[in-house]
Amino acid sequence: MVASRIDARKSVPGGRPLGLFAINLDRSPDRWAAIEAGFGSLAWPLHRVAGVDARNDPQAVLSVRGAALADDGQGLGWNLHRNRRFMLTEEACLAGHVMAWRQFLASDFQHALVLEDDAAPQPGFEQTLRSLLAKGFDADIVKLEGIYRAGGRRSLPLASLGDHQLVRSLRPCSGAAAYLLTRPAAERLLARIGRLLVPADDFLWTPSLHGLRLADVSPWTVMQSGAASVIATDRGEKQARRGGSFMRGPATALRRAMERLALLWAACDGRPHILVKATMAPWAPDDYNRGNKTAVCADDRRSSNG
Repeated sequence: MVASRIDARKSVPGGRPLGLFAINLDRSPDRWAAIEAGFGSLAWPLHRVAGVDARNDPQAVLSVRGAALADDGQGLGWNLHRNRRFMLTEEACLAGHVMAWRQFLASDFQHALVLEDDAAPQPGFEQTLRSLLAKGFDADIVKLEGIYRAGGRRSLPLASLGDHQLVRSLRPCSGAAAYLLTRPAAERLLARIGRLLVPADDFLWTPSLHGLRLADVSPWTVMQSGAASVIATDRGEKQARRGGSFMRGPATALRRAMERLALLWAACDGRPHILVKATMAPWAPDDYNRGNKTAVCADDRRSSNG
């Protein structure tokens, strides 16, 4: 598998360069082929980020952040955000994003589109991305994808993007298969992730963990393909051996409530009175393939981070 060489001379209209960084395991060449088919012919260069494999090389996973396994040899410790064990497979997924941020900062690009290898572009993706880069956007990270949900969520509109819109969502959604970020955002993410034991999407879409401004494209212009997960961990394994203090559950609930309040505060830029202007914005595109929808929802129920 040979990825396109990063070439900073290829840039978007207006001279604002962009690189695409797609995370892919060596044992998943079929997924890389799908990424090249969906994103390789665009005006922006596509770069393969070789992911670390929890199944075949646990030490490579741990070395990305200098982490270590807990005594049971399965998890790294306790995920306080979800009140369950933080698994090696989740660390592998997070490590892929950390490596993508590092490789982005080592390049000359001003923006990066980070992709997981099950990302599938939807109608309007390229034009929406061009509009974001040409007009600029009032955010540090723009979420282009999320786990399928029917209907919509309340949000604050920011800008029109043709058939799509840029919004500040008042409700988080799992998924980190496609997001646009700036160089300062990547620097902040790397500075704040430290040794936190939290899944990649929980970290990205919880502004209280990093202090960055978030925005969503509505409806999503990228969806997960519905391919079977290559890193999923059974929910029972994550929740095994809960034990510990009886206060752990209430403490997690309080922490999550405070995180939700922080999300609302960040969405309204500290001006809660503008929340009355919130409108409904759709999650997924209306024509999202029903077969993919079923597969992704099933996988989300099995190993969801949200």
